[in-house]
Amino acid sequence: MLLKNGYEVVAYHMKTVPDDIFITKQVNHKVCCSPSDTFDAKKIANFFGVQFKVIHIEDEFRRTIIKYFVEEYKKGRTPNPCYFCNDWIKFGILFEIMLRDGMDYVSSGHYARIRDGKLYKAKSVEKDQSYFLASIKKEKLNKILLPNGDYTKKEIREIAKEIGLHVHSKKESQDLCFIPDSNISGFLKENGIHKNSGLIIDTKGNVIGTHKGLYNYTIGQRKIGIATGNRMYVKTKNVEKNLLIVGKKEVLYSTKFIVSNLNFLQDIPEEVNGYVKVRKKFKEVPCKIYFKNDKMYVESFEPIFAITPGQIAVVYDKEGAVMVSGEIDKEGWN
Repeated sequence: MLLKNGYEVVAYHMKTVPDDIFITKQVNHKVCCSPSDTFDAKKIANFFGVQFKVIHIEDEFRRTIIKYFVEEYKKGRTPNPCYFCNDWIKFGILFEIMLRDGMDYVSSGHYARIRDGKLYKAKSVEKDQSYFLASIKKEKLNKILLPNGDYTKKEIREIAKEIGLHVHSKKESQDLCFIPDSNISGFLKENGIHKNSGLIIDTKGNVIGTHKGLYNYTIGQRKIGIATGNRMYVKTKNVEKNLLIVGKKEVLYSTKFIVSNLNFLQDIPEEVNGYVKVRKKFKEVPCKIYFKNDKMYVESFEPIFAITPGQIAVVYDKEGAVMVSGEIDKEGWN
């Protein structure tokens, strides 16, 4: 699509983790930035006859994304590395390398749209990735092109087929590129976080079981390995006392929470209504937001399940453009 529109194109492919990790972990399925991804990227670049560059940023990735991921688990939070990877790595370090190389724009295959300096949701509701792109700094949007945003993934595959580019149907990767075997427990152990069992208590303080290390659980999780006669869900984690607090589903709903580490993609007033999303696959919920002491206070107009510290809150306007995003600090205002 870029070539058709008259752009001169250079293809960049980044390596965030060493290839040998896929061998030692015996991973042979599709994972972002894997050797198979590199092979496919080069094959497509050759098909179009464009220059292909491999950028090694393994050290920077470890110092930023992996360090952040481990530190968040130490705090008992649930990290969102893909959100920060877009800010720090893809549209951070890699973005700056491209511009230094003389590129006028940076294009990506993400499903979202940029119009008049604003980041909008994609045409495809199912594939929309604006939630993860909401970390990108506002001033960079005028240098970014997102051609896929106006199409569905099926339409993109049809275009490839029509021009003779035979793309094999890959399954969607659900794995983190730096944990390709999905063994988060093993990865955390390798990075100094060990399994310390402790007590499971209910919201009234009654001891009802023993957990297998707080990092094995996240807010809203139902399978906690105990039988109580009721369906119990993880409500919160107390890292200082090594306690896992659980409760019935109804106690996990809330309408108020606080967000920090804010990224503004629009100029907005101190108090405004919008639509907030707290997980990639959750629907947006109507809300009111206001700002105080560099934090955003969110009050949703309908209850939200399992608001999780460390996860990302993205607020959209009524046209589907991102207004502001940030990390969820805590559920409730008190």
